[in-house]
Amino acid sequence: MKRVVLTANKGSQPQGSICQLCQFSTSTPRRGLPIARLPTARASRAATSNLRLQPSNRTDRLILGSPSLIFRRYASAATTRISPEDAIKEIAQDALAVHQSNAAASNEVVIELLQRCQLVAKSLVLQERDQIEGSSKGEGNAVSSLLDLEEKQPAPKNKGKPHSLQHPDPRLANSVAKIAVDLLKDEKVFISPEALASCTETLTLLRRAEHFPELFHLYAYKPVPEEGSSPVKLLKANPKSVNSAVPAELANMALGVAIAQKNLSLVLAIIDNTFCAPAFHRAKIFKKAGVPLAGLAAAPAACYALASWAATFQNTMDPSVATGIAFAASLAYVGGASSMGFLAITTANDQMERVVWIPGIPLRQRWLREEERAAMDRVAVAWGFKDPYMRGEEVGEEWESLREFIGMRGMVLDKTELMEGME
Repeated sequence: MKRVVLTANKGSQPQGSICQLCQFSTSTPRRGLPIARLPTARASRAATSNLRLQPSNRTDRLILGSPSLIFRRYASAATTRISPEDAIKEIAQDALAVHQSNAAASNEVVIELLQRCQLVAKSLVLQERDQIEGSSKGEGNAVSSLLDLEEKQPAPKNKGKPHSLQHPDPRLANSVAKIAVDLLKDEKVFISPEALASCTETLTLLRRAEHFPELFHLYAYKPVPEEGSSPVKLLKANPKSVNSAVPAELANMALGVAIAQKNLSLVLAIIDNTFCAPAFHRAKIFKKAGVPLAGLAAAPAACYALASWAATFQNTMDPSVATGIAFAASLAYVGGASSMGFLAITTANDQMERVVWIPGIPLRQRWLREEERAAMDRVAVAWGFKDPYMRGEEVGEEWESLREFIGMRGMVLDKTELMEGME
């Protein structure tokens, strides 16, 4: 019997004597249609982070997003990262342009430069703090891994410590402090209250208290450049003006840095240029005693008007006599109440700890110089023993100099009858 050979079509595949399952497994896979690639998760996260890093303001400013890096917005829309060293170089170049100019510097330009210095100082302090915390955490992890105490990691010792207590890189800190101080020392630059505050905060962050006495002295005595003048015309400053007074907040800030450095001469110099200045006393009278004094000046007229109005409600005596009696009574009440209030304010001593006034100092002087006495009290507490029962046992050249300095200012250090156990 002859075999019949069947030939398959060209487009069809030869079928062997196998099951359909094996046939499907040996067949070539079908190609799908090309699909456009979707962005990966990493690319999407990068795009999102780039959008978040873009600052909203149009002006150039430094953003402290990371302690070790400083982000800056340039004229283009791109966001770049620069190190503190590069930021200091740019600020130095901009400050050099101000120094080389023949015209008086604009107050806005000076404040912008000082604010940039302040941001760099914050970045240096944060960077130093994170390095200390990182080293503390690394040591704690190593010890805990050796002792198999991973769940009880010791907290870093400097946790919760304020930024101002950190000590940044000395080289970079000196560069930033020099730029800020030299800028305010330039005769073409006017030291405004905003500029003084920004520079003081920068030096406080950098722990550079040696510049404070000169800076506060320049704020009161430096000639004022006439705005927009070229060449610069200098006007004589009035060191006794209210505007020449250093704010108490800035003075206390500088005093804290000097006390932390244990530099007694620097501390006394800061006190002399701030709380002891005549401008500070005038500013205190103007700000704190201006309204009460104006009220006392207007009290007689107000009492007379009130007495005239009250005299109309009676018919037992002549109106003029009733007005006089009511006027005298109301004026006596206002005078007595204000006198008692003045005595209560000027004789308060609950805030005194180690430094008190010598008997015989006028009450008005006590009120005017209360910030000076509080600063001396703060210095005495920092230099002396912490134990109240050990106070009065301090010895040494610096302590005797401080005692003599306080005595020359009309105060007493550790008055015997006010000490613990001597009542």
